[in-house]
Amino acid sequence: MSARRRRYSALAAAIILVSVIAGGVGATPAPGPESSATNGTANETANATPPHQNPEVISEAGDDQRVASHLATQLGSRLNLSAAALSEGEYAEGRLPLEAEEYAVLLERYSAVAADIDAEETADRFNLTREQQLQLTDSIEELEITGQEYQNAVDNGSDEKARQLARELLTTAEELSQTTTELNEQYEALETETEIDFNATQESISVVQQTVQRAAAGVIDREFTETNITVETNQTTVAASDPLRVSGQLTTVGGAPIRNASVSVSLGEDSITTRTTETGQFETTYRPLLASTSARNLTVAYTPTGSEPYLPVTETVAVSITEQAATSVELENTTQAAAFTEPVQATGQVMIAAEYNRSLAGIPIVLTLDQQRIATAETNSSGRITLSGSMPETIPAGDANLQVSIDRRELAIERSMATAPITVQSTPTDLSTDPTVTSTNETRNVTVGGQLRTADGDPLSDRSIRVAIGETTLGTVETNASGGYQATYELPAGLRGSDITVTATFEGTGTNLEASAAQQRVPLPSAGLGVGRVLAGVVGGGLLVMSVIVVLLASRGVDREWITQTWARVTDSTDPAADSETTTTTASSATTGLSDNGQIEAVTQASLHSAREALAAGHPNVAVQSAYAAVRSRLQSSGSLSTPQTHWEFYRQLHADHEIDTAQLAQVTEAYETATYSADGLSSDAAAETLSAVEELIGDPGTGSTR
Repeated sequence: MSARRRRYSALAAAIILVSVIAGGVGATPAPGPESSATNGTANETANATPPHQNPEVISEAGDDQRVASHLATQLGSRLNLSAAALSEGEYAEGRLPLEAEEYAVLLERYSAVAADIDAEETADRFNLTREQQLQLTDSIEELEITGQEYQNAVDNGSDEKARQLARELLTTAEELSQTTTELNEQYEALETETEIDFNATQESISVVQQTVQRAAAGVIDREFTETNITVETNQTTVAASDPLRVSGQLTTVGGAPIRNASVSVSLGEDSITTRTTETGQFETTYRPLLASTSARNLTVAYTPTGSEPYLPVTETVAVSITEQAATSVELENTTQAAAFTEPVQATGQVMIAAEYNRSLAGIPIVLTLDQQRIATAETNSSGRITLSGSMPETIPAGDANLQVSIDRRELAIERSMATAPITVQSTPTDLSTDPTVTSTNETRNVTVGGQLRTADGDPLSDRSIRVAIGETTLGTVETNASGGYQATYELPAGLRGSDITVTATFEGTGTNLEASAAQQRVPLPSAGLGVGRVLAGVVGGGLLVMSVIVVLLASRGVDREWITQTWARVTDSTDPAADSETTTTTASSATTGLSDNGQIEAVTQASLHSAREALAAGHPNVAVQSAYAAVRSRLQSSGSLSTPQTHWEFYRQLHADHEIDTAQLAQVTEAYETATYSADGLSSDAAAETLSAVEELIGDPGTGSTR
């Protein structure tokens, strides 16, 4: 092996061993009033607690300062354990104390206590120290891997690859050095704030930094040559109309010219490049384009590629921009009209009054409509622009102006703009609603759901829907990602009649979306037991309510308004006396001579009729409630009429009756419970299945079934 190879190998070995620092020295907290962590095993250190203190008791109550001290000691122990493992080259073990859940839990608990003792900054520092130590671990591991690859390239005689890897080593070493400096600062602050001894850990970290710096110096000495650059300018001010001439020479520190090298000239974020001649000289003219008018230092730099055997070099010169160059935006094609979500586009070119002998790429451009940003782009090398966005809903329909402008004001070029007319077209919307009314012992609620879409079927999310009954607004609800909405509101007290009209409205104010509304009439159950229009007169023991109403119609001195409301809930009619010319006669004859069985059958059939009508009208919950009333009417025993029962008490009473299909009864009971008490309610299909089960259960003559 040549002497050069041996030197490379020795250097690589030194880099690989960077992580084995301080001869395996581990850092632990020094014993103190609140610390008992020692140099014992990892488990012993991790589990150590301050003497005479029960962690379970400390974590629950007592002196906040003692609690914070205990938790800080535990956090410090884990930081020290990590450093100790890192010093042995055990990267996984070094990460474990910091990445394990215990550290996060301890830090969370410490942060909670820290808020009470003005130690929030210390809590943040424990978190930052953890992150930086993990970053240090990553850098050391990366350095070791790259060092091994570097050694392999040296051994194989691959000088170009060795230089590329050496440059990577220098980059990683620079990052690692910065991390160790910041980490030591954190440990010094933690030691001051918590009185935990981090000296051993800091020593280990310092050894890492020093070892890496020595290794980096060795790589530089063996792989790269230091360089020098001289720079001259013709003036200290610059403008597009008064460009700056920049010249100089790039050489090694020994004076040898560096030929055909790329040299950059930058003012802030604005940069151009030039190349050196055979003698290492360069000359260029700089006209500022993207530089900020506040920039003050012109930077001339040589940044070698990975395989070049040179080190980078930089020189700065003080300059200032005296004026902005005049510009204009010329539009060629723009969108003439667009509706919501349709494309809005513009093409054109940025023109600069001064003569530029450089690329115009990178000028930031913005497309706005009614002062709202629609799209952004940058110019290409010739200053051409293409912008494309979509029409937002927040632009009101009508005539508007589309504007294309340079997107920054403080550049070395002036901000300019151009406008073009555009017609914002309105978009029709479609709103649906499906309200359901339910009642409890105290209140009546309406659940309103539906969907908002464009006329083409696209869902409209995050839009407000107003829900009202007549002139009374119940509230507003936002549509979800699919345009759907649902909300439940308590109905105002005092509502009368057999039904209500629920209105959902999308107003579209201030947008190009057209307003839309949907209305739905829904039967209004009575407040109380909440069983729908019929069950109010059945479940609570009022099995004969229909016949009672018929009898009362022929009487005097009764509350006919109450009779009308109750009849409406039972028969869908708002005026029992106006159904036909023979209403009173029929009512009278309906009760005269009717047996108990006849009265029960009348209520049963009325309930079934109401259920079928409600289902046909699109009210599945009301249909199931009415159908359940028919079940109660037909199956309730005469002895239980005076004893109100819940739906499940009624089910359990009949469960022993072997002539009844209790499986069907359970199905109907569950459906009734969902229709009455669940906010989601039942679907029309589920209601239809329930109605069929009811007809089979009670043997409805209308269906042809018998019992």
